Amino acid sequence: MGETVPEHTITKQILDFFGENHPNGVPETFSNELGKFETLTLYEGDEFLVKEYQSYYAEDYTMGFKTEASDYIELAFFLDGADVIRDSIDGKPGEYKLFHHYIYFTPENADIEIYFQKKICYKNLDIYVSKDYFHQLADNNRSLQDFIYKIDQNQPASLFPEGLPITPQMMGILLEIKKCTLEGFYRDYFVKSKILNLLLLIFEFTKNIQSETATKNKLSITTYEVHQLMEVKKFIEDNLKSFYTIEQLSLKFGINEFKLKNGFKELFGDGVFHYASKLRMKEALYLIKNSDFSIKEIAYHLGYASPSSFSVAFKNEMGMGPSYYRKN
Repeated sequence: MGETVPEHTITKQILDFFGENHPNGVPETFSNELGKFETLTLYEGDEFLVKEYQSYYAEDYTMGFKTEASDYIELAFFLDGADVIRDSIDGKPGEYKLFHHYIYFTPENADIEIYFQKKICYKNLDIYVSKDYFHQLADNNRSLQDFIYKIDQNQPASLFPEGLPITPQMMGILLEIKKCTLEGFYRDYFVKSKILNLLLLIFEFTKNIQSETATKNKLSITTYEVHQLMEVKKFIEDNLKSFYTIEQLSLKFGINEFKLKNGFKELFGDGVFHYASKLRMKEALYLIKNSDFSIKEIAYHLGYASPSSFSVAFKNEMGMGPSYYRKN
């Protein structure tokens, strides 16, 4: 997946993709003084939403808006347009390269600006995955924990800020989704299986990156770093209601992120986030057994942004939901 892909291969697949008439819907099209715009919904379900977008601007244009509340994580595939699309989220600049895909979450009330160049046709396909469903899929993948924690705390999050190349295998899956003529249950099953295949490719890539990084950076912890890691451990134990990223802990305790993640696991036998989660679940078990707090109250007491985030974390750790655990 990390290999360089011949551009002509992807280009041909993209031409096939946008040359296909979708058998299950008609695109919504509209024009105004800014340009011409087209949106096509390829699939809509409880866990996934798939949309295709095309836009053309008559003049250079900056689109500015505030985000609304979202229950989705976005997988964006940039298939045609400028070599680089630039944007700004709460003043922080970002860029998205052609023939690359990105996975990100943007919280509510973020100030967004996207910069479009004139007389260029932009084409992209977005797959929206519900936060709770993504959480369940990714929870056992340690390399995704920092990404998930940022989302749980309603912070901007990007899994691969530099983007990953769109491979022919990925483009083939997108084509299969678009060409699907099945209906009802069969269509749901087919489209979901294809999206899960895409996510599997991405999750496997994160494992490979993590493995390569570990090989290139052999761990060597100094005595000073051991003391720093012990301070991190104590901080976690004393602040169960606080959620934080690896970057925040790294800055707070003056230890680089690689040493923090891998050194903590080597010293204490567990990753930073899993260790914190286990302590929260231990406290949650005590409160469920020995208090009259509702599940919602326990969730907020432990610092979770929502009861659903707490329930997912509890189920992943204990094998059952907190309400079921209390009843039984």
